[in-house]
Amino acid sequence: MVPNSMMFRAASALTAVGIVLVVANWYARPEAALAWTAPLAMFAVMFAALRLSRRALRRSTGDATALRRIPTAVVFAALMMGIPLALTLARSYGVVDDIDLGRRSTGVLIGAFLVMLGNVMPKNLPPLSSMRCDGARQQAFQRLVGWTWVLCGLASAIAWLALSIDSAEIATTGLVVTAMAVTIVQLLRLRRPRKDEPAHGL
Repeated sequence: MVPNSMMFRAASALTAVGIVLVVANWYARPEAALAWTAPLAMFAVMFAALRLSRRALRRSTGDATALRRIPTAVVFAALMMGIPLALTLARSYGVVDDIDLGRRSTGVLIGAFLVMLGNVMPKNLPPLSSMRCDGARQQAFQRLVGWTWVLCGLASAIAWLALSIDSAEIATTGLVVTAMAVTIVQLLRLRRPRKDEPAHGL
């Protein structure tokens, strides 16, 4: 099975850029060497995950949906780590003065990641024959939950762009808790048998 070359290349490039940013920050602030060890190790783990998943995809002959999602996850993780590193490096050389820009950028990226997750949910519906419950209810549940997380991610990203840091953190927490509550409630409703379903007996 041939892996998605474009996404793998993007993930590999962002991982390499992240490693360069860590090394550059280390050079600019060698007294904080311990602080740069963790992101360097994370980028190394992401690079290894990419290599292993690419190799597994080439050998796979069945469904490899989970493996195909690894590059996308690495792209978002590399961006969430790389942007703050780039801004930290820019502040070290006096190019950027806004100390909150990194947190805002990370918050917006997290919102975008939630949008992506919500958008993927309805597209990965299992076949109706594999569902133990009513297929239409299962699909309606996944679409509703998908839209819930898409709207949660959009609202969170807007909050990080428009509100103060403290207000954005509060708003994002509230949005995520609300989206989780909606998901749990809908899951409980899905598992509850419908009143019009016939009783199974002798």
